[in-house]
Amino acid sequence: MMSPPDRRRWFRADCEIPMAYLIGRKETFYAATVLNSSIDGLYFVGDTAMTGGDDCHILIEKNSEALSRPPDLNLCHATVKWCSPLATAAHARRVFGIGIQIDGWCRSLESPDIQRIYYHCDGCEEKIVSCRICKTDGPLLLCSKCLQHLQEIPDGPLKQSFLRCLLGNVI
Repeated sequence: MMSPPDRRRWFRADCEIPMAYLIGRKETFYAATVLNSSIDGLYFVGDTAMTGGDDCHILIEKNSEALSRPPDLNLCHATVKWCSPLATAAHARRVFGIGIQIDGWCRSLESPDIQRIYYHCDGCEEKIVSCRICKTDGPLLLCSKCLQHLQEIPDGPLKQSFLRCLLGNVI
């Protein structure tokens, strides 16, 4: 039996890497463990809840082949995509599964030099920083203008033709 196709744009590597995260502008880092990663995202388990859209910083000191990060940079700026409580034993501490999108890597919190992660819009090829790209139900990544244009096209053959053209350029 075939499994359904993975709708993620990038391959995810399983790992178990210690890390620390900082929520917003607070000064306390919380310990956590990265369980899988991709070029622009991480899934980790931690004991402090976050809200989708929160800014955070991730500190990973151990270099691993499972991480797609520059070897000399160990701190990333990120945006929380989701956070959900994980089922635990009644006596254990509460833990959360947290998914983040990496916006860029840097040397320190004060560093003005951030090595950003960029995508190209599948519609117009404009270079867009990862946190600003819009994902569709399929494998397309669009800038906000192209997504709005797609949403304005009425459902029907014209929209299907436009989507086939875009998908032909991506796949």
